[in-house]
Amino acid sequence: MKDAVKKAPTLPTLLIMSTAYIAVFSSVQGFKAMLPLIRDDFGISGAQAGLYSTFFYASGVALAIFSGRIVDGIGPRKGLIGGVLAIAILMLLHTLSPYFFVLLLLALVTGVGFSIVTPSINKGIIELVDPNKRAVSNGIVHAGGGLGGILGSSLLPLIGEHYSWRVSLLASASIAFVMAVVLTKLFHPVNNNGEVESTEEKRSFKADFKSVLGNRLVILVCVMGLVLGLSLGNMTIHYTLFLTGDLGFTPSVAGVSLSLFMLGGILGNPTIGFLNDRFFNSNRRYGLTIIGLMISSMFFIMAFFIFPAQPPIGVVMVITFVFGLFAFAVLGMVFTTLGDVVGAKLMGTATGLLLVFMRSSMVFGPPVLGHFADVTGNYQLSWTLVAIVVLAFSLFFFVKTHKYRHLLRRGGFNG
Repeated sequence: MKDAVKKAPTLPTLLIMSTAYIAVFSSVQGFKAMLPLIRDDFGISGAQAGLYSTFFYASGVALAIFSGRIVDGIGPRKGLIGGVLAIAILMLLHTLSPYFFVLLLLALVTGVGFSIVTPSINKGIIELVDPNKRAVSNGIVHAGGGLGGILGSSLLPLIGEHYSWRVSLLASASIAFVMAVVLTKLFHPVNNNGEVESTEEKRSFKADFKSVLGNRLVILVCVMGLVLGLSLGNMTIHYTLFLTGDLGFTPSVAGVSLSLFMLGGILGNPTIGFLNDRFFNSNRRYGLTIIGLMISSMFFIMAFFIFPAQPPIGVVMVITFVFGLFAFAVLGMVFTTLGDVVGAKLMGTATGLLLVFMRSSMVFGPPVLGHFADVTGNYQLSWTLVAIVVLAFSLFFFVKTHKYRHLLRRGGFNG
């Protein structure tokens, strides 16, 4: 794709793309923020509540490669609209669930919609954005996830406390339908021939997947997907349970705290992307490693300061906001790095592989950490384990990418 096309998108275009993440995260994170209410309604434990995340991401693991391939074929526009509509419909179905196991089954299908949206966004960015501006552009679009998370985690528990969690999900479904309309009306990516979707030659799925899987640098980037899954997956599923159970926060205050985590993501994603592009020569290796180390440090702070010290609500909220700055920044940075490595043609398939790594940690992490929290009576051990694992993955990535360092900075990109 020519440079003229890559420089085409404006800030409004990126903001329009971000509406897909607003829709997805307002529904998904809002539902997670209501887990204390759902736990009480169905009489389940914290470990059982964590199973929702397991089922949600399980379908993503199973179908991620295929959904990425689908996006390579249909293009980012159709992928975004279809994925968001799927989320809207499935949130409506959640409101009809009479038993918790039905919610788990719905979670399986809902994960498929999320599996379409993420590669659609990533493919759209790599097709349209110059390599040296991808980190900040990815940050802007992925910041929509933080904004959607704020809407969901602050608004839905509040509605749920006054009415019910089922009424709250009607609100999230409405947001998703509105965003689908916005994308349909306003998002029309144009290539060099004036066509509204990128057209690519038909290629063998087996050949593409083999090419991606055989790229060792792609696999190393995917290792950081495990960090992303552990940090965002466990924080969003367990943080409100931690605040209500270990610190005695009310569900609404816990939801506000989670929304500050998302607010940190809104600012952190584009800001850290901009700093990486502008002042660190677009060095993705340093960027990902530093973010990983900061995430590990924040989990240690939760385990050995917030839990034992029981600080005031204001202090907890400030720490939560800072945590969000880095936890969401890895989201934009890891997809930017992947795009730099594989290029536009294989981005959908490569994103699918990355999602397998990311969602594997989201599938197995929350129920395991919930189990430890149930056994010990608090989340201190759970947070400590996440901190250690994130630290280990981050250091592993930094050491193993040493010989690829010239490919992970400006001038070495596939483009």
